[in-house]
Amino acid sequence: MKKLTSTSSMRISAVAVAFIAIVLNASIMNESADLVFINGKIITVDEDDHIVQAVAVKDSLIYAVGTTTEIMTLVGDSTEVRNLKGKCMTPGIIDAHTHLMYYGQGEIDYVNLRPPEVQTVEDLVAKIEERVKSIEPGEWVIGDGYFKLEKMPTRYDLDPVSPDNPVFLNSLGGHYGTANSKALEIACIDSTTEDPVGGIIQRDSTGVPNGLFWNHPAMDMVRQYIPPLDETVLTECVLYAQEKYLNYGITSFQDVNCRGISRLMGYVHAVDSLKIRGYLSFTIEKSRDAAFSIENLQPYQGPWLSLMSDKFLLDGQPPTSFTYDPHLGPTHDLPTWNPDTLKKVVKDLHCAGHQIAIHVMGDAAIDLALDAIEEALNDTPKPDHRHRLEHVMIPTEEAIQRMAQLGVIASLQPAAIYASGDFYTKIWGAETARRLKPLRSLLDAGIHIALGTDYPTVPRLHPKYTLWACLARRTSSGITIAPEESITIQEALRAHTMGSAYAAFEEDVKGSIEVGKYADMTIWSDDLYSVPVSEIPNLWIRGVVVGGTVYDNVNASVEDNRKANLPENIQLYYNYPNPFNPSTNIVYNLVKPGHTSLKIYNAVGQCVRTLVNHIQLPGKYIVTWDSLDNDGKNVPSGQYYFQLAQGDHIIIKKALLLK
Repeated sequence: MKKLTSTSSMRISAVAVAFIAIVLNASIMNESADLVFINGKIITVDEDDHIVQAVAVKDSLIYAVGTTTEIMTLVGDSTEVRNLKGKCMTPGIIDAHTHLMYYGQGEIDYVNLRPPEVQTVEDLVAKIEERVKSIEPGEWVIGDGYFKLEKMPTRYDLDPVSPDNPVFLNSLGGHYGTANSKALEIACIDSTTEDPVGGIIQRDSTGVPNGLFWNHPAMDMVRQYIPPLDETVLTECVLYAQEKYLNYGITSFQDVNCRGISRLMGYVHAVDSLKIRGYLSFTIEKSRDAAFSIENLQPYQGPWLSLMSDKFLLDGQPPTSFTYDPHLGPTHDLPTWNPDTLKKVVKDLHCAGHQIAIHVMGDAAIDLALDAIEEALNDTPKPDHRHRLEHVMIPTEEAIQRMAQLGVIASLQPAAIYASGDFYTKIWGAETARRLKPLRSLLDAGIHIALGTDYPTVPRLHPKYTLWACLARRTSSGITIAPEESITIQEALRAHTMGSAYAAFEEDVKGSIEVGKYADMTIWSDDLYSVPVSEIPNLWIRGVVVGGTVYDNVNASVEDNRKANLPENIQLYYNYPNPFNPSTNIVYNLVKPGHTSLKIYNAVGQCVRTLVNHIQLPGKYIVTWDSLDNDGKNVPSGQYYFQLAQGDHIIIKKALLLK
């Protein structure tokens, strides 16, 4: 990629990995490991799904796997030894479809309208009113995440609390949204404005727009007037969000909707502080986006951040899904792209060597995507293209066979069955819903499957829910949809690790616990392969390992079983930048009100600075330390410890000051 570069970046090919494995095996008896895990049930997800007791790490790579006795021979004076005490370790979970930056943005930048805080339109309006009171007239208010309200919010709900401020609200899934009258005025949208190609401006009984917009082409008629995103804020959103992903056992994420160069650069600026690995897809909304991508975004793969694909959206969420049969949404026969234009643009990107990812919900959208991919492959054959369909909600049997023949990957988010399966059934009907996310049929057809969460669109980030949904296929009301489409826990775990790695051209460096691959692993509270299906949602993440660095779950340490059931009263997420000079930002969360202290200690245990020492309300806080002590003097370079305390709950994290 021409503008997304890092001096430490490299791509490890299959040949290189094989060479590393040979060298490591040849010298394995001569060098000690940096880190070893022993006495565990380690599910390798290698070709034969071997299960071992221990694994060794050296220079951020997996050094050896085997029995505890074998791995203990690699322990030297400086080796860190971790006793898993029978706990289960798997390859690091790879979330193949998520929106990490967007989640962070909804938490610390936008007005957060996500459930459970917002349950009604009245709750939503109160949140907007609160934000309006804190800003100047004329400033934009952006809200995010309204979901399952008793009715859709319109301009008539928002106008009374925002007469002088333009407002735009994104739904939780991001495919419909609401503007107030001030925003419509700025965008010059009135009763004479025509619907854009692929979008709907909803109108009241008199033909006047009521503020509700369906699909991105319509939403962008307003959003194009919102001030540009601040790349610095976007970087903060990434660093904030990655802490939650770590605690939930995710070691790699694939953000499949980077709209605009600002979002890409927000990730680029975060690269030196990333703790988990990222894979980005640049969103193609118009033909000019494809031209920009071909000219400026040459596919690039690095150890911490990669950009390999371009993402299209052919329909919206189920209410505007492009289907052959009518459904209960506002439209069923409206693709967001003109089919001829789509085919040309997909062909251009394919010829340029870009991976294509296409959002498809409805069966007609799936077929249109396959038509475009097939034309591109006929024009320029490429056996290992790895083009992807995202969601693949209700494919026909014919579509499944075409995906197999064309070598198209299915990127699925099974936890949506629980979160919204009842809603899908209502929109499409019970008969069509039997085709919902047909995992068994896709696997039996020989299609590569990658698993993700679609978080925060689907409000369940923990991979245990994704794995459980693959087996249970149960909705929140208790209905089981197409139980014959269930797969095994072994198949589900492979799809969430090796399958997701394959979907990003990364199966040579991640996705399994094998010599020479990145030392990325997830540690569970119990054995995934032996617990009953009903118990999978009760599992905990004990910690993760990314590049040989261990991140214990702040509520469930690898070494201490007693921490597993502690409530999440406080969370001290991280500081950024780290290392730092001269200042750093400390981010933490409070669940309950109470006297809170945030203190800085030096390496010998002396308190050098008290940043917070008073009652604080629940919420998320960002506090800056300027490397001054309590007397206003500069502290020397070295290791420092941040201690967050509220009541009996204390969390400590460390950071490095370099001058």
